[in-house]
Amino acid sequence: MSNKLVIVLYYDGFVEFEIALALLYLSEHTIRTVALEKREYSSMEGQRFLPDAKLSEINPSDVALFLIPGGNPNLLLQEESLFSFIASAASNGAKIAGICGGADLLVALELLEGRKCTGNALNPENSEILHECYRKTHFTNEPIVTDGNFITTKGAAFAEFALVLASSLETDKKKLPILEQDWLIPVEGRIDVSDSVKVFTSKFEECNLTLVVSGNEALLVDTGYRKAEAMRALAYLSENGLKLKGIVITHHHDDHFANLDLFATDDVCVYDSKNIDEGVILQIGVKSIKLFPTPGHHLDGDISVLIEDEEILIAGDIFFSCLPPQLCYGAKPDILTATIKKIASRHFRWIVPGHGRVMTGDTMTSMALSYIFTLNERLYMLVSNRGTVDDLKSIELSECITHPEWMVEEPSVDLHRQNKEELFAHLSKQGITK
Repeated sequence: MSNKLVIVLYYDGFVEFEIALALLYLSEHTIRTVALEKREYSSMEGQRFLPDAKLSEINPSDVALFLIPGGNPNLLLQEESLFSFIASAASNGAKIAGICGGADLLVALELLEGRKCTGNALNPENSEILHECYRKTHFTNEPIVTDGNFITTKGAAFAEFALVLASSLETDKKKLPILEQDWLIPVEGRIDVSDSVKVFTSKFEECNLTLVVSGNEALLVDTGYRKAEAMRALAYLSENGLKLKGIVITHHHDDHFANLDLFATDDVCVYDSKNIDEGVILQIGVKSIKLFPTPGHHLDGDISVLIEDEEILIAGDIFFSCLPPQLCYGAKPDILTATIKKIASRHFRWIVPGHGRVMTGDTMTSMALSYIFTLNERLYMLVSNRGTVDDLKSIELSECITHPEWMVEEPSVDLHRQNKEELFAHLSKQGITK
């Protein structure tokens, strides 16, 4: 491990989330935070930070990695001292890494002239500030690009960014957290997440209903939208001699409770956000199943189901893996984001989403948070630069979501459009000052 420094640049409106995982992976190195002035800075997320030192107090030759988080690069374009420092550090062998708006800053400072790079998920051809500067680079639409000492990344690729930075400094791999990227592909039929968790996936936007089985008892989570998936679950219960003890409705959208009458009987309890309060423990066979509130998606509330001994969370529409997160149509984006962050801190083995393939907890939460923060950053920049509704078309789904190839095309594009329009209207009304 080198004795040189990892330097992180603070500036007003920088995006804390995009570099948080990288800093975790680089924690065995000496990390110093710097800024052009020694004062308090506010991140895009509203957190306040005080840098360790002014940039002028650092010797460029002492730097192993200079890390520039995303944000609005306009704020730093006239800072000659910043250009000089980065150029000097690079000439002394330092790695220079920019993510999202940080990559744009490197382009705008003309430090990437003639180099291959990527950058902000906004199309650079639509940015007056960056247009001519990007013409001098070899811009690609790849999520992450390394050219010599320079590493540039789109905001949605923050997890890959963290691994590339850790590898570039030869971080001890034994000290890196395991970043799993495994998932189960939904097909028409059943997926056995474990011996006790059976997921039935519909052709309707890959909507899921789930059975939790223990002994000769079962708990049903959501009832699906179309009769076909309900009939498969009913057949499984009958063929395996299982008694249905309870039904959980994660939230009251039709695609999650439309088949309730096919399952509900007088001796089957139905649980939803109205009757679990702060949480309920159910006994299914030998398994203890926890139901608890996970708000943010539905106006009337949402609940999730936790099989604690297997670290499996059945989360309803708090998560999608075939659609972008829903931040509109009555959702509460701030509350939803807080819920997802809490779930992310638990590092569940598996998360069963309301729609789409089952994923490891870290993969599912990373994809959701990446979309939310990337979209918010783009909209923040658009509003701060006095953009209009017509400019929203430049913020494409493929640039905000980690795996656009997994999206159900038409509903995903429509949901992304509605997310943009509602959040843009909210930010415009709220007002942003540079």
